[in-house]
Amino acid sequence: MATYIDHAEIKMGQILTIGILSIALVLQDSRLLIVLSILFLLSGTVRSLSPFSLLYRWVVQPLGIMKSDYRLDNIQPHKFGQLIGALSLASVLAMLHFDYRLTAWGVVVVLITLTAVSYAGWCIGCFLYFQLNRLGFGGFFRHSPTDKKKFMGMRSGITKDEIA
Repeated sequence: MATYIDHAEIKMGQILTIGILSIALVLQDSRLLIVLSILFLLSGTVRSLSPFSLLYRWVVQPLGIMKSDYRLDNIQPHKFGQLIGALSLASVLAMLHFDYRLTAWGVVVVLITLTAVSYAGWCIGCFLYFQLNRLGFGGFFRHSPTDKKKFMGMRSGITKDEIA
């Protein structure tokens, strides 16, 4: 069931993801990729323990650094996107382990780009989630897009202010 989700919290996670990936790329430091993959796993499986969510709720929101942006949405596509990120980073770490360094860091560049595109409003993880929903996968994939006017994977346009 769709609820109101603060997309500012999601955007903050995207900003941190771009930052961590960029620093890892510049320093060629795989330890940052391990940390980020753990953050993704927590965010995708146990949302209440998501470091991105906790940082947003305990620091960013109380300090007024970002304005809340509540939209009618389902959290599952976003959690799925986090799990896709964790799997992507696991593949990067495997490539680094087997000394495919150029390919691994190339994938990191792709992840930075896709996260920036997600920040702009289209999420490939959400898109994949909705494609699986469309193919009839049930269970976790039971939610269809809340905003039928938008292309699958686009940020919901239905804000809390518009409903009220």
